[in-house]
Amino acid sequence: MAGTYDFLGKVTADGSSAVMTLSGIPQTHQDIELIFQAKTDATYGASSTDVTLNGDTGSNYRKTSWGINGNSQYGEASATTHFDINFGQGPGINDDMMGFLRMYLVNYTNAVDHPGFYQNSSWDNQNTGAQWWGGVLYNPSSSAAITSVTWTAVYTIEANCSIAAYGIDYS
Repeated sequence: MAGTYDFLGKVTADGSSAVMTLSGIPQTHQDIELIFQAKTDATYGASSTDVTLNGDTGSNYRKTSWGINGNSQYGEASATTHFDINFGQGPGINDDMMGFLRMYLVNYTNAVDHPGFYQNSSWDNQNTGAQWWGGVLYNPSSSAAITSVTWTAVYTIEANCSIAAYGIDYS
């Protein structure tokens, strides 16, 4: 039997805040994919974002990533209170900068460890910007289903930016 990829929910920014939360994520699938579409109204275009799960701001987030921007390559490893995703390392022409993030988390409904991976990219209306890839681990202190995701940006999140969630099953 083929696997399934089902829409679970979406939240869209109204342009008045630097914080957006998708909550009430149903516990109906094995894995989850979160897709963020980003743009900010600041002069420097799309910027860094902090991603937190279940409102958890404890030191439960691990990330190892690598990226490229033009001829420059980057790498980092971090253990922090959120996943720090940078959309702002692309070329940026004023507020024409945009970006996306796709984050895939395994066994989101009941595990203590939620490993996964992500890819994000940024670009403007003339150039390709930065590309990043990485592995992530959300490790709360006890078994917890992922029921919400929050995006906190440096600048106001423009209207119509969004977070969408998709559930994945393999049988």
